[in-house]
Amino acid sequence: MSQEQFSPIELQLREHLSNSIGQRKYQMWFSNTAIECGEEKLEVIAPTKLAAGRINDRFTSELQQAAKTSFGKDVAVLVSYDNTLQQQISIPSTRVQMDTPTKVRRSKSLLTFDDFIVGTCNQLAFAAGKQITQEEGRSISPLFIHGACGVGKTHILQAICSMASRTTKSKVRYVTAEQFTNEFIASSRSGEFSRFRARYRNLDLLAIDDVHFVANKVKTQEELLHTLDTVGLRGARLVLASDEDPRHIRRLNRALANRLVAGMIAEIQRPDRETRCNIIKQLTTKHRISITDGAVEQLASQAVGSVREIEGKITRLRAAASLLISSDKEIIDVESVNRLLRCTPPTSLPIRMHHILEVTSKRAGIPVNELKGSSRASTIVFWRSIASYLGRTLTSQSYPELAIAMHRKNHSTVHAAVKRITELLENTNTALKMKNENIDVKETIDQLTWEVRSKANECAQERRP
Repeated sequence: MSQEQFSPIELQLREHLSNSIGQRKYQMWFSNTAIECGEEKLEVIAPTKLAAGRINDRFTSELQQAAKTSFGKDVAVLVSYDNTLQQQISIPSTRVQMDTPTKVRRSKSLLTFDDFIVGTCNQLAFAAGKQITQEEGRSISPLFIHGACGVGKTHILQAICSMASRTTKSKVRYVTAEQFTNEFIASSRSGEFSRFRARYRNLDLLAIDDVHFVANKVKTQEELLHTLDTVGLRGARLVLASDEDPRHIRRLNRALANRLVAGMIAEIQRPDRETRCNIIKQLTTKHRISITDGAVEQLASQAVGSVREIEGKITRLRAAASLLISSDKEIIDVESVNRLLRCTPPTSLPIRMHHILEVTSKRAGIPVNELKGSSRASTIVFWRSIASYLGRTLTSQSYPELAIAMHRKNHSTVHAAVKRITELLENTNTALKMKNENIDVKETIDQLTWEVRSKANECAQERRP
């Protein structure tokens, strides 16, 4: 669902909920819901009875807490379902068979390649998506695109369907794995397998989103495997997407996993700084927001995780600006960004030094014990300094406490490391040449900050009963 359609209070509630349960669970269970906020109650409306039951069983307490945080008081939480909601969130098309909910609700048409921002983080998936719509693209089928939530997987799948439907007379279908599962279950209960299979097996291009949804669903996986085999044998093109590489999806049928890796696999990484800046410029232009280059850079530093996070920042900026800025013609600068977005600060659980060391270790490819060791190798010293800087900026620990956590003999070493990184960040050009790679220090700090906060939230979620 486009975040433009959320009221400021609903947007705030959804953000609290996403931070509480994690982006992946939020995307799976709440991206296609409607939320009605009243003075005394909060109602979540799911598109299916099954989804409503799961939300009610699993997330009632989180919804109550998110509502209390957003409204400042306890309210009743109700979960219901509305079958017509599926129709409302469908994306109709004259050529494309589209009777399925998608992550872009109430849109008049499919997303296209024209409004997709290409960067180093996604250019392979973008190029492969365009190629598979052409006749020569059959050789890379099945195309499997994976990446974290909100990086553009759904956009590319819809763009593929859109282009294929415009350039050929092919039968094209976009569907989420959840919709495939629900249709399969419904056909099993009604005995209408032939109609179900006809919908999926007589296509020229089949795009299935969120494949990880079928994990641990034995019968659905078997049916999906047979569907892919049948469609593939007809010479049709297959495009699939998931949060994870198919080889890493747990509880996935081995035969199905092997089928998914038979073609081309393309990963979409989190957007780099240049891509984030371009996305921000596109969105602010679209919404007629006047913004300085410095403000764009500031937003790019704050919204690191995904395109969806950037959209959320822009939505909050628009909402806050409309309330607090007297003139629509006022240009939003760095100070305005900091002032306006302070109204809806991101929630984050306490960050521990071990979170920082784990994330830094993974990014650097250096074991934690070496980061805390005595080596004076330039690469290790650099990443040790990065960890020290993050410890100082993201935790409340003093320099002596950080020295203990980093196994330093005295706090002056940590202080010098933090000062070194601070000085690098104050430069106009924050690029640094290491032995094996070129590193943008500012971008690295932004990415690691986002990962550390995500790690802290994940750990807190795992500790909950």
